[in-house]
Amino acid sequence: MKKSTRNFMIAISLSLLIILIVLFATDFSKSISYLSAANPGWIFLIFCLTFGTWLFEAITLKLFAAMRNLAIPFLFLFKITVIGTFFNGITPFSSGGQPAQIVFMQRRGISIGESTAMLVSRFLIYQTVITLLGAVAVFKAYPLVSQKISNLAVLSIFGFALNSVVLVGLVLFSLSPKLTDKLIHFVISFLHKIRIVKEKESLIEKAMRELRFFHSSMKELVRRPFVLTSASLSTLAQLICMISIPYFVALSIGTPVNYLEITAVQLILFLVVSLIPTPGASGVSEGGYVLFFKSFFGEGIGAALLIWRFFSYYANIIFGGLLSAHEIGFKSRSRS
Repeated sequence: MKKSTRNFMIAISLSLLIILIVLFATDFSKSISYLSAANPGWIFLIFCLTFGTWLFEAITLKLFAAMRNLAIPFLFLFKITVIGTFFNGITPFSSGGQPAQIVFMQRRGISIGESTAMLVSRFLIYQTVITLLGAVAVFKAYPLVSQKISNLAVLSIFGFALNSVVLVGLVLFSLSPKLTDKLIHFVISFLHKIRIVKEKESLIEKAMRELRFFHSSMKELVRRPFVLTSASLSTLAQLICMISIPYFVALSIGTPVNYLEITAVQLILFLVVSLIPTPGASGVSEGGYVLFFKSFFGEGIGAALLIWRFFSYYANIIFGGLLSAHEIGFKSRSRS
């Protein structure tokens, strides 16, 4: 709990610090003027896009739950999705979302094996779609984007490469039991050697039991082309909602931009910040947004940054935190 609180404070502090620096380094009065004149209709649509990223991810989870004949209510899966965004936002490399979701689902009686199979299936589809979109952004939109953001565009290649490596590794992990077995034995043996793990053999046995179940789940997924296609489409819709936010931010403050151009830049920025280890990529996300989008927004960059970061990050923290607290309270009341 203390570590989560520390990560939360680091993420919020870094984010706020960079935003304040940007606001005072640019024309502060202009930023306030753009904010006060922002179109409420477009702002509401931006919130709808944020909601859409949660909704389509929950739909993906529901598809995998139905594939496994799990009668998990859609509203709970939506809740778990938003909770995951909260923990992703306060942990390095956005690594805390899935473990937190597994814990919350286990508290509702869903086994670790079932929840892990669902979440990793979702992550596998997500990585596949984001990597394919990244390929389009890097190899098709790169010449156009590089004109706007100069040599910074080269960072997108590293982001794309990292996501590709993650995808390849995940596929190997999912479909190669022998490789996974060796990896599990190595990791647990190492943790035992440095005295982090005490009961080595029992932990290996438990891990192998869960992994056998997990691998069978992955093989079942491969045999379900309809589920794969549907999950890929819902994930694509989720990502389109996410990368479309800057375009509607521009509309909200009256800045004319090209949709395909600005969404390509947003996708490249996403690939770049995935390299950053700070909780929620705080600090670098804000700085990167200014560097990548300054040529689009001009004097309105401060206002655009505030609107974008609120809906792409702080909304996850606010709603995810509230739903996490509600779920903890719900379970406590159930026990009582």
